[in-house]
Amino acid sequence: MSESATTSRTFRNELWRSLPSGVIDTLTATFGMLIAVRVFHMGDAAKSLFLSATSGGMVASLFVVPLLLRAQSTIPRTAAKVQMLGGACMAVSAAFPRDPLLYVAGLSLGLFCLSMQIPLMTQIYRINYPAHVRGKLYAVTGVTRAAAAVCFGFAGGKMLGWQLDTYAWLLWGFSASGFISGFWTYGLPATPWEAPENSSTSLWSSMRWIRQDHDFRTLLISWMLMGIGNLAACSLFVEYLANPRHGLNLPEFEVAWITGVIPVLARVLFSYPWGLAYDRFHLFTVRAVLNVFFAAGILCFYLGHGPGWWSLGMGLWGMANAGGNVTWALWVTKLAPKHAVAEYMSVHTFLTGLRGLIAPSLGFAMVKVMSFDTFAIVCGLVILSASGFITVRARTSDPETSKRLSPGARPERL
Repeated sequence: MSESATTSRTFRNELWRSLPSGVIDTLTATFGMLIAVRVFHMGDAAKSLFLSATSGGMVASLFVVPLLLRAQSTIPRTAAKVQMLGGACMAVSAAFPRDPLLYVAGLSLGLFCLSMQIPLMTQIYRINYPAHVRGKLYAVTGVTRAAAAVCFGFAGGKMLGWQLDTYAWLLWGFSASGFISGFWTYGLPATPWEAPENSSTSLWSSMRWIRQDHDFRTLLISWMLMGIGNLAACSLFVEYLANPRHGLNLPEFEVAWITGVIPVLARVLFSYPWGLAYDRFHLFTVRAVLNVFFAAGILCFYLGHGPGWWSLGMGLWGMANAGGNVTWALWVTKLAPKHAVAEYMSVHTFLTGLRGLIAPSLGFAMVKVMSFDTFAIVCGLVILSASGFITVRARTSDPETSKRLSPGARPERL
């Protein structure tokens, strides 16, 4: 298959796959927590477990690449099977919607599987998308994904507002989305695993890149600072508006609209511009600006009181999330040699998973000893410190770093 045909087929399948992916986004952003709070009245431990499921899969992703090397399978088919397994796990929750244990276990395992295969998808983007348009192509599918999330979020919010017991239909929708996502991934060009003959198959072999690549190490530190602050804050968006003990107790549709629809509408509007920015500007610059918008959104949401401020905060956070999705998924393609993209990404997702496991519990613990206002300020300052860290690094960058992280870079060293 020619390069242009491979790119076209990948883009087409990813465009279709973005529809079920958008549906699943509403599970993690809104409906999973809303059902946990309003239907099952779950405690903080159970809610933290659910919120940490995606992060657990990211931690496990570190071991996916070495196992794939041993299996000598194709990347798309391996990713597809994992996605379908996630759909099967979610089907358990849908089949037993009244059981709180199976609700948490099924959805958590499903999200675990769906996040575990992220490095494989990044490797596919690196191989099948040309460097100079990679951000734009990814952003276009991101717009479709966000639009699907808006539509499903609106419909699901209306459904729950009309009759809360209809949540079981949402669970079946999430399960079906896992299978549909796997179907379109399975049809991607059968990219074989291409790695040097001396590639290590040790389960921890990917960690060597942290030691060998200074730029990679710098960005991982910055991302860790930003991620802790952002994930702790966003873990409590629904909790803040929906839980009566915090004094707001908004109706189901209003919670779904503010936390599930408004930020995703912002993603629809801003994904494509951020994709262009990713292709045309230095990575450090894009990342630093995004952090400012993340902090601004969090501060507006928690410090402002009333629907207008909550909506503004979610809009700013959603706008930043649009660019964050692009840079989070693709930034390693600017650093890593072609054969090592999945390994770089597995380290990145592993560390993202670690902070994701910590952040929800940390957020719940923080609001027990401080007000939401203080909580927001702390999270905002941590995020802004990440911008400061990479700004200092950018000013002292050597020519090699500037070249690697500039638009259209094709790193093949190390």
